[in-house]
Amino acid sequence: MIGDVINLEQRHLETAENIYKIIKQNNGHAEKRAIGICGESGSGKSVTAYALKKVLEENNITSYVIQMDDYFKLPPKSNHENRQKSLDNVGMGEVHLDIIQENIQHFKEGISGIEKPLVHYQNNTISKEAVDLENVEVLIVEGTYILNIDAFDFSIFIDRNYKDTYEDRMDRNRDEQSDFVEKVLDIEHNIIHQFKEKADIILGKNYQIVKP
Repeated sequence: MIGDVINLEQRHLETAENIYKIIKQNNGHAEKRAIGICGESGSGKSVTAYALKKVLEENNITSYVIQMDDYFKLPPKSNHENRQKSLDNVGMGEVHLDIIQENIQHFKEGISGIEKPLVHYQNNTISKEAVDLENVEVLIVEGTYILNIDAFDFSIFIDRNYKDTYEDRMDRNRDEQSDFVEKVLDIEHNIIHQFKEKADIILGKNYQIVKP
């Protein structure tokens, strides 16, 4: 997503190092692998994804990060307005999860390039971008609902709910903060929590590994 700022801290890199060790111990023989990182808004999905990317590349493993936010059917402000019309609009139906799954499948099949959506947050627009994955070994996909997709070789769940992440969301300030937004996050919480049991790794509130 254009306009999103990722600030990596030492704790994120330390967690990524520990994740890498676990993944290395459970390494399969596939040439192309996909890792999914799931969690609620502000839980640290993006920083975990980019910290892991950095650690992988320090170990000579090429990787690429895909963000679910680029796959919303409506651009951010329009999507917010659609939610205001009815809270029934909140959920997995807002996202092109089918396109994410197709992109992952094409990557694993060795197709050198994919076409994906690209959100420009400030402009409230969605365009398309071509991504060259020919030399990429690991595709990292992060997002609130991505563990609904059964295409990952390894999955990570960040166990921080929207109340735990309040300060982080204030710092990002991407959405207006209101009772309405909290209602949206509560709906998302009830959806996302079901994915916890699917995860190979669970991170706690301080990014510590609590499973395995």
